Amino acid sequence: MRRPAVACAREAGLLHFVALMNVLAEETKQLVRLQAVELERARLTTALKALPGEIAQAETLLKAAQKRVSDAESGLKREELARASLELEVATHRSKAARFRAQMDAARNAAQASALEHEIHFAETEITRLEDNELTSMENSEVLDAERAGALELAAKLTETLSLIRARVGEQDLEFREGLGLLKAEREALRGEIPAERLAHFDRIAGMRGTGLARAKDQQCSGCRMGIRPQVWNQLRDGAVLHCESCSRILYFDPTMEPEAPAKTAKSVGIAAGELGGSSVKRRATGV
Repeated sequence: MRRPAVACAREAGLLHFVALMNVLAEETKQLVRLQAVELERARLTTALKALPGEIAQAETLLKAAQKRVSDAESGLKREELARASLELEVATHRSKAARFRAQMDAARNAAQASALEHEIHFAETEITRLEDNELTSMENSEVLDAERAGALELAAKLTETLSLIRARVGEQDLEFREGLGLLKAEREALRGEIPAERLAHFDRIAGMRGTGLARAKDQQCSGCRMGIRPQVWNQLRDGAVLHCESCSRILYFDPTMEPEAPAKTAKSVGIAAGELGGSSVKRRATGV
């Protein structure tokens, strides 16, 4: 017994719809993977560009510690020279004071004796002042010596850290470049499998917004968080791949990420095939 023509047409439409949905589902998987590849490439590229900065930062810290060492050593030398000069001045004033004391016995009058006493007092006052300055210089040297010791210890640690960073950065540089090479090959393969018109739209939106694809979730675009009209939402749930009316990202619905979504019955799939068969073919042809 021959089957009615209407039943045959309905079955053919259903098979065509299922085949079309399978094509769109595979295309969606390719777009999802392409976007993941693009995002990972961007992450690795950014990380690769940041690697020299890590070395530069460590070198800056080391140079600062080395400058502290140099400044402390320069300060110590200045204090040593200052104390040597103070010691010479003290010796000069001691010599003057001794000479003036020797001259006291030969003073002819009270005026000469008073003048000599004044010179002796001045010399002793200067000796006291200079010795105080020497003590201050010695205290400064102690502080500078401690500063130098601390800076030397820090410089040693930073030198070791810089060596470790350079080694790690070298390894990461190779790792990142290898990863980028693999991603480039996968990217080229994926782009060769996606229809040119769909790919052009993806590239254009991704260039403007960072991503060209977004999952439809809770009747919202996960890219811009704007609501999706019920009719569009139903079409997405039926397997169509559409554009967000707000941000223009390519929208798709992933039932595996929506466990609460009710399963479609054979009857509902048949109805969807009848309603969307023609429009789906048109969208496929236009790349929308």
